[in-house]
Amino acid sequence: MIYRQYTVAACAFVLLLALFAVPPAHAQDGPLYFPSTGHHLTDEQGFLSFWRAQNGEQLLGYPITEVIEVNGVAQQYFERGRLEQQATADGGTRVTTGQVGAEYAAALWKRFAPAPPHMANADEQVFTNGHTLRAPFLSFWRAAGGLEFFGPPLSEMSWEMTTSGRRLVQYFERARLERDVQTGVVVGDLGRALAALRGIDTTPVANVGYESYGPDAPAQPDVGQLHPPAPPPQPAAAPAPAATKPPAAPAAPPRSHSPGGAKLIVVNLSDQWMYAFEGGEQVFDAPVSTGRDGMETPTGTFAIYSKLPVQTMDGVTNGEYWVVPNVPNVMYIHGGVALHGTYWHNRFGTGARLSHGCVNLPLKAAAWLYNWAPMGTPVQVTY
Repeated sequence: MIYRQYTVAACAFVLLLALFAVPPAHAQDGPLYFPSTGHHLTDEQGFLSFWRAQNGEQLLGYPITEVIEVNGVAQQYFERGRLEQQATADGGTRVTTGQVGAEYAAALWKRFAPAPPHMANADEQVFTNGHTLRAPFLSFWRAAGGLEFFGPPLSEMSWEMTTSGRRLVQYFERARLERDVQTGVVVGDLGRALAALRGIDTTPVANVGYESYGPDAPAQPDVGQLHPPAPPPQPAAAPAPAATKPPAAPAAPPRSHSPGGAKLIVVNLSDQWMYAFEGGEQVFDAPVSTGRDGMETPTGTFAIYSKLPVQTMDGVTNGEYWVVPNVPNVMYIHGGVALHGTYWHNRFGTGARLSHGCVNLPLKAAAWLYNWAPMGTPVQVTY
């Protein structure tokens, strides 16, 4: 009997120790601090509860700002989206996702083609705006929150250059879905991109004493390489004819035409020349070489939507595969069309159009433009 009483008492003591001594396997319900981004997430506006209930780690990522107020609305930016505290008709409030997809497209002057007439199949969904949602995005969209979380599609599926490389994407009112060949469908980092376009402060702040969540802060800043590897030397060749600059630059467009700020890039296909304007004044110009016959550089108003310090480019032309390594200072403006440095020829401004659709720039000119033009800088390509 004494042995049995001792055994029961010992088991109770061990259980008591387990209850108080074993740390929880997951974060508590209190506010959190994310060392990797350097920001807090609390329930003062209901954002923490919404983030937890809606699988925020996967669908929104970690916070990249503190709570800010814009036009009287409390907002917080995350890597992949934004949360907002909206007023309701009954005088209360509710948490919603922000319209980062629509706002990002508007900031970059993206124009989505109208959806073609289409009758939905059993495995598709057609929306009132005519756009169709199908595999691989349909099941993910439905399972992860559908119309309430992502909003309706703003575009059809298309291939686009992202910060993670070329991906199949589809824009929605509140997000951009992307197909990653290794992990499947993911939510694009539009929260971070939109914050950068709007100049919103994402500087990390110190933890005020909340529980830490997620990985530690990176040992080094997570930024692109500032000094790309030197390109291969140019082959010896007869000097090309000297570029003749057009007699006068075109008049700078009114500043109101520059939605991303006072900076504007103009590429004149007739002159084969590029002009940079700031505050309505020309501050830089350089000769260029644009798309050859059959691969002409598209005209229109675009904006820089992706910047890569160095990239290997490849493609297929007339059935022949080509690859160009270490292309420096790449600035994408429309699909796979980019302004970039060029080391494999020096026939800029001569009238020779040698590219596959991109705007070829001399190396020093491309480096200057890359450092001067932020994401979102408008680019006008015209004759």
